[in-house]
Amino acid sequence: MFSSRDKAEVKLYFDSSNEENLKILEQCPSLYQEYNAKVTDNDRINNIEGSEPTIRNGVTYYPPYYLYNSHVMNYYGSFKIPKLNLPIRRESLINPADNGTISLDWFELGEFKEDTPTIVICHGLTGGSHERYIQYFARKAYKEKGFRCVVFNYRGCAGNKVTAEKLYSAVQLDDIKYITEYVQQQLPSVKKWFLVGFSLGSAILVNYLAAAGKNSPYLAHVSISNPMNMIECTKNLSSTYINNLIYNKGLANNLKRLAFKFGDRLEKYGTKEQIGACQTIMDFDNLVTSKMFGFETAEQYYLAASSSQSIDKLEKPILFINAIDDPIAPVAGFPWDKFKSNPNTILATTRWGAHLGFISYEDHLSFSDKIAVEYLSTFLKDDAQDKTE
Repeated sequence: MFSSRDKAEVKLYFDSSNEENLKILEQCPSLYQEYNAKVTDNDRINNIEGSEPTIRNGVTYYPPYYLYNSHVMNYYGSFKIPKLNLPIRRESLINPADNGTISLDWFELGEFKEDTPTIVICHGLTGGSHERYIQYFARKAYKEKGFRCVVFNYRGCAGNKVTAEKLYSAVQLDDIKYITEYVQQQLPSVKKWFLVGFSLGSAILVNYLAAAGKNSPYLAHVSISNPMNMIECTKNLSSTYINNLIYNKGLANNLKRLAFKFGDRLEKYGTKEQIGACQTIMDFDNLVTSKMFGFETAEQYYLAASSSQSIDKLEKPILFINAIDDPIAPVAGFPWDKFKSNPNTILATTRWGAHLGFISYEDHLSFSDKIAVEYLSTFLKDDAQDKTE
């Protein structure tokens, strides 16, 4: 550990007038421990106005000494952690709204009761159930509390066939609505449903929850590495040579490979040559995504899709986990005041962790997985359902 205790402190943002928030945090010792100190302007993140936390926190997070660099953390989390290859059972589904093909991958980690609490997981930009961060989270949730986990794989992702005119996006909610109804029909005895999103999946989660309000069947939610303000995200992706080379161009290439699976269906937005010429995510979103979902420009799409626009509209419990050094989802543009005034939200930020990394020096496993499962576990008690209705 090469940094001060204050830098490593996990900063928490929530509505302190809501006693339930404190009760939840007190049940999450990996997320919150009492710390006898006052909050001052010195506790702000990068001196951003309003970013001082709600309360001081006794919990700290340190990565291993060789993962303090965010790019190294991202590489390690994506490629160096051993693959788990957890057993899954796949269900391929057709959304009758437009005949788009999606799938559900159920992790078969043991015997489950009919009413076992179940977590639906939304993956990142072009990911799926095979991703390391997905599988490690599912294993953690099962081993710690016996959760059943199922991954919602988007159109064209994780081996899904392309059968419709449209891709997916942070504002395309037809698929998440469809699979939510479907899993409830398949498991009618489950009373405790949870929704967890990673990266783009967390943006889909937030937009779904903002639209559903109290009618969402999910009891509680977790958002990890949320691209909170997508306009600021695109700025940060182009801000340095490394960010642009590794992330901006890399993610754009992933999107282009996905788009080519759609063949001639996307010609109304751009030719194969035009799509192939996209060098950044914003190039692709200006050409394809924005037009496909009814926007004139990528910036208009980003504004509508950004979770920062919806924090005050969330009516059920949700924990957000973001790293200050995330090169893909920077904290610039975070709606700090909204987190502090919505009684349903808790935001936890760590000094390190990068994007979907959060590897801890203590066990070389994900700190975000630990606190996410701990948070969701507080809703397993019999009275939890009543408190969220």
